Amino acid sequence: MKQLIYTVVIITLLTSCFKDDEMVPKHDPGDVIVDTIAMTQYYNYQLYYNLNDSNVVSSNEREIFDINFECVDTSTVIRLNTANFALIAETDFKTFEQVNDTVGLEWHFDKSDGDVDSLAINNWINIDGSDTTYSDRVWVLDRGLSPLGIALGLKKVKFTKFENNTFFFSFCNMDNSDLHEVYVSKDPDYEYVQYSLSNGGEKIQTEPMKNTWDLLFTQYTTLLYTNEGQAYPYIVNGVLQSKGTKIAIDSTMNFEDIVLSDTLGLEFSKKYDVIGYDWKRIEGDVETGNYQYVARTEWNYIIRDNNSFYYKLRFIGFYNKVGVKGYPSFEYARL
Repeated sequence: MKQLIYTVVIITLLTSCFKDDEMVPKHDPGDVIVDTIAMTQYYNYQLYYNLNDSNVVSSNEREIFDINFECVDTSTVIRLNTANFALIAETDFKTFEQVNDTVGLEWHFDKSDGDVDSLAINNWINIDGSDTTYSDRVWVLDRGLSPLGIALGLKKVKFTKFENNTFFFSFCNMDNSDLHEVYVSKDPDYEYVQYSLSNGGEKIQTEPMKNTWDLLFTQYTTLLYTNEGQAYPYIVNGVLQSKGTKIAIDSTMNFEDIVLSDTLGLEFSKKYDVIGYDWKRIEGDVETGNYQYVARTEWNYIIRDNNSFYYKLRFIGFYNKVGVKGYPSFEYARL
């Protein structure tokens, strides 16, 4: 009888502690799965991973696009491809001919946590009720660096209109050559659509359909600080998460012992970079090149995916079998 009462209490606690939109579907816990992601030595690729299917949904070379356009509802959010260390600066001018160089420009980048209030491309549109206005300013886009560190060049861009779920903009080279006036329409099957400014411009869908992936293995730009506390953008190698995914970090439990009920007291976040880049640490002397990356196996990541399933995950390595970096390995299991 006592056992029955205890079981009822546990079930009641589990039911009351999960919100309606966080109910866990009836299922059996899964076995521990070990996998490795081939980003390669120079981090050439972005790879989208689905935890439920234990596979890479899609992959792409990270320099293949420049801009992300959000497809959600009436959103006017525009993001940079931070995997390339892309930066952008707004000028005081409204025509391409008035912008001839980058002298005095203030460069900005997107914060890696996904905060829309900290986007580099902001204030290009103002919606006040039924009244919509545009800044009509010229932006200079530094397209960033290739995996080998080669500069991808500069482009001048002007975002001119948003109408019928379509972004209208124009772009050209710094000498005003190769001018194009283009548009990108939203696709409701995706969170973002991507656009490349190469070859006259083209829409390139690199991100998989929404709710089909959980983790993105990629380089990205984040904010670091000097010893004096000064902030500066820096490109790192790590893991970002999809918009529908929530993640909590724990360093107090043994990975093997974690069960579903252990997730009740954790604080989950939808920030894009909860896992980020520091799931690994550097051991050795960076200045001499005698160092290696070591996974923080004591850090557990509890992940709630797009289908409300919970997983425990930890990283166990960063090198392939012949010692080449850029191959993060991890183990995880469904709770």
